[in-house]
Parts: sequence; C-alpha cells; structure tokens
Amino acid sequence: MKVSPLIRGAAIAAAGVALFVLFSYLLFPSVKIDAILTQVLSRQGLTLTPAAHKTFFPGLAWDNMLLASEQGPLLRCRRLQVRALLLPLFTGRAVIAGEAGIGTGSLSIRYALNGKAALDLAADGIALADIPFFKSVLGAKAAGSLWSQGRLQRGAKGLSGDLKVEIRQLEFSGVKLGVFPLPDVTNLKTQGMVKVTDGKARLESFTLEGDGVYMRLSGDIPTGTDAAVAPLNMSLQIMPKADFLEKQKLVFILLARFMTAPGIYTVPIRGTLLKPFVM
Repeated sequence: MKVSPLIRGAAIAAAGVALFVLFSYLLFPSVKIDAILTQVLSRQGLTLTPAAHKTFFPGLAWDNMLLASEQGPLLRCRRLQVRALLLPLFTGRAVIAGEAGIGTGSLSIRYALNGKAALDLAADGIALADIPFFKSVLGAKAAGSLWSQGRLQRGAKGLSGDLKVEIRQLEFSGVKLGVFPLPDVTNLKTQGMVKVTDGKARLESFTLEGDGVYMRLSGDIPTGTDAAVAPLNMSLQIMPKADFLEKQKLVFILLARFMTAPGIYTVPIRGTLLKPFVM
C-alpha cells in the first residue's frame, strides 16, 4: 500500500519532534544547573531543598520545595517548575517558564532571553500566612492574600516596566525591624506598584489604609543574583489617628525619634531583605 508524501512527511516530522524531546530530556544538564543554583544561593546564606529533578519537557522541578536561611524557612512551594518553552524556539525566541504553587495560590513567570518582550508575571491567591519569611525574619504574624501582575520590556539599558501589587485584607502583628516594633494593624486596604527602569526596581508608594491609620512604604528593591544580601534603602511613613495612637502608645513612644511632622512618622528601613532594621 502506497503512503502519500503528505503522510510520510508528517510521520517524519513527528518522529523528529519526538527524538528532539527525548534527546533534550536525556542531555539536559540538570545536575550542573542545580549545582550552579546551589552555589549562587549559598553566597547569600540560602539553601534550597530537595534537589531538583528533570521534567519530561526540558526543565527542572522541585516537589515540596523549601527555601531557607540561617534564620529559618523563608518560602515553601507545593511544586516549583522551570522549563524551556519549545514553540517560541521556532520563531527565534528563547523563553523560560516558571510555575509555582504556594499554599492555595499560584505564581507564573515567563522570561524571554531575547527580544523586546522580556517578562510576564502573574500571581494570585497567595496567602501571606503560607509564607514563613514573615515569621522567620520579622518575627511577625501576617495574613492577607497577595495578587500581582505585570510586564517588563527589554531596552538598551536593561529591563523597564511595572508590576502592580495588591494584598487583600492585609493584617500583621508583632513586626520588629531590629529593636523597633511596628504597630499591629488589621483589615488594611493596599495597593502599589513596582516600577522598573533600566534594570533598577523601585517600590512606588505602596499604600496601606485601615481603621485609624494610613501608611506608605516606598524605596529601592534589591534585584539580581545577590538580592538577599544587597543593601536596603526604603522608608515607611505612618500617619496614625489619635485613637489608634492611644491604643498603641508604647509603640509610638519608641518611634518618637522618627516623627518628621505632627502626627507623621517616617521610619528609614536599612539592612538587607533577610536582616532589615531601622536606623
């Protein structure tokens, strides 16, 4: 029985794709990549466990991943997967996709190694209570649901764009930056934006508004492979109403040195992401 050229061509193409995927899986240097990642993290006092394993489509995955420092656990993921996307390769673009399940929420990232469109990020439903960073680093109890979405483009001087950030029903208590406590707050309405210009990221006026208090957090955000140990340069402006101030009088007595105008406290935050403190 004769086979038409069209069917023969389709079969050859399918076999070629299958062989490409198979050899990509077999030759993907997962051990080497895992070793490089371990080295980069160790420079910052971080560990990532368990070791990564290959996925069938070229990439790496971690099941029940834990990122930790000497202070304790920082981030847990049900599953974290990073892989190269095959279809964009046919148009000359190299794109890495990252997917993470954090508690009941999710994080999705697409990063292109070439071309103008560089990064797309979407996060939703990530409960702060499922992120141990707040307890380990800030000694705090935190609640709320994180949502974020944004896009970055590549220019001659680096990446530029913005990421919108919102935490629904934010509340926290027991926060300490070094020796200075912050007031306990509940049911805050929040919104803000991370602005990226020429590869440098800045938190543009992240506002937190609740019963009796208004706060505004802003400043430069460390980026790059050494972000965890890069110096912080941020400030938190706190504007309490009289009844809120009275309820947490001791906290504001300790913060009195940071009063920059009647009823306005401007708290400078320095140190690093893993060891923030108030100057």
